[in-house]
Amino acid sequence: MYFHLIPQEGFYIFQHPQLASWLFGMFLMLLSILLFLIYQLLKTHYSFVNTQKNIGSMMELHEHTKEASSAKSHYLATISHEIRNPLQAILGTHELLLKDVSIAKESKKLIQSAYSTSKSLLEMLNQVLDLTKIEAGKSLTHYEPCSLRELIEHLSQSFKGLTDLKDLHFYLHIDTVLAPSLMIDQTRLKQILINLMSNAIKFTKEGSIYLSVNVLSDTHAEQLLQFQLIDTGCGIPKADLERILQPYERSQCIHTRAIPGAGLGLSITNGLLYSMGSCLQIESTLQIGTCASFRICFQRTSALPISKLEAIKSNELAVYHPIFSGKVALIIDDYPACRDIVSQQLKHFGFFCLQADNAQEAIHIVRQKSIDLVLTDEFMPDMTGRQLAVHLLDLQPDMKIIILTGDTLFAKKLSSTDHELISDYLIKPVQLQELLGSLKKVLSRDQERWDFHRLLDLSHQDDSSAYAILESVLKTQEELLKILQQHAFQTIDPQLLHISHKILGGARLINATQLIQCCLMIANSDQHNDADLIDLLCKELYRLNEEIKLFLTAAQLDSP
Repeated sequence: MYFHLIPQEGFYIFQHPQLASWLFGMFLMLLSILLFLIYQLLKTHYSFVNTQKNIGSMMELHEHTKEASSAKSHYLATISHEIRNPLQAILGTHELLLKDVSIAKESKKLIQSAYSTSKSLLEMLNQVLDLTKIEAGKSLTHYEPCSLRELIEHLSQSFKGLTDLKDLHFYLHIDTVLAPSLMIDQTRLKQILINLMSNAIKFTKEGSIYLSVNVLSDTHAEQLLQFQLIDTGCGIPKADLERILQPYERSQCIHTRAIPGAGLGLSITNGLLYSMGSCLQIESTLQIGTCASFRICFQRTSALPISKLEAIKSNELAVYHPIFSGKVALIIDDYPACRDIVSQQLKHFGFFCLQADNAQEAIHIVRQKSIDLVLTDEFMPDMTGRQLAVHLLDLQPDMKIIILTGDTLFAKKLSSTDHELISDYLIKPVQLQELLGSLKKVLSRDQERWDFHRLLDLSHQDDSSAYAILESVLKTQEELLKILQQHAFQTIDPQLLHISHKILGGARLINATQLIQCCLMIANSDQHNDADLIDLLCKELYRLNEEIKLFLTAAQLDSP
């Protein structure tokens, strides 16, 4: 208005009202933009400051989380070690007792039941303590050929003792058309059935428990099965049926409050079933009982169940192995029962065993005696197994060292230096089959000159017949060796070829690979004058005969 009323006053620009108004408008607009930019800058600054504070808090929280996770892992590793030590003694004792032919069959049934229960406990422990897989969601199912009928019957034997103690009647029904071999995750299915059976026995004071497995659908590729576990226990109120499937939730019924429990069994069971594509269904009536059921589909397979394969492998565990005979092993463990069991297991394979309960005693023994193999616990009061390995290898560089540990994450802690120090490691509890596999790997299987299992196969797994054949082979081979030594052959003539052919027949019976190769070299030799090859045949035959003698002597000492 000022510019319009007094246009002749002021600066030149202001003498033009339109230009002045435009400039004033631009000024206001620029001022608004500047104020907006300042606002945004201040907002960004405060946001940056808050973000820095949040990042600092998050970093601090992350460090606390890492420390808590590390503490938890250390705690569980310690717990695992403490649990696996007694399990080593339990499983090892049962396994050796099952190999003892002097024990009555009825007693062996009880031992087998205890052994199966202990193995189930170990399998559940492995699943619970494998934290990295569980927390990362990588706890994958592992399906393998299994005889479901055999699995359930073994579990039933384990629980029969508990039901007898409470004077409960236990009934088992398995559908007759159940396939002999199915692809099953045995560990998970066992845990599911054990949890359900434990609950049924716990909450049933009198009456009966009924377990059934029925085939609902049967094709050439798979079977749909329904598992039902019915008890005559106190029952669950309808209001609690959904809630009890949540972790740490229990029924509020007055009949169950006094019974101890953490409320984890059903939630774990339902989680395991969910991972296998199923879910738990519970129907219950107070003071009448409960029916827990689930349906699950398993693929058929023509492969032998694992139990059958283990039975075949058990023949290998029942005999001495020539490459171990006379070798000296040192077992180091501060847990006496573990030392004794591992020592007995090694003696079963023909080792001479020494024991030490700490690192200093072990070092003293190694200074005094020549040791072929060391099995040492990783967690000991004075030093770890890996630290001890450094001292022992300084004294005897050629010895082999196997670490025994209860830490399931041990492999992830091994450095390249550790791999150079130790020959192998085994997770406790160590069973005979695992120990034998490790021993063969560490002490080199290719040192074996012959194979007793070939005779077992020829005699249809009859031990007495196999030993009789071996004695006959030894007798013949010793007679042929005497002829070779008496004649002192210098040339490959028809008589030598005839003797070599007889030796070859016996060598093939026991798969004596080096002797077979030597006989074939003589048969295919173009040189009539080959004294070195004849000398090699005599030496190889002598070595084989000595090993068979040692094997038969050890077997006779072990027989009742």
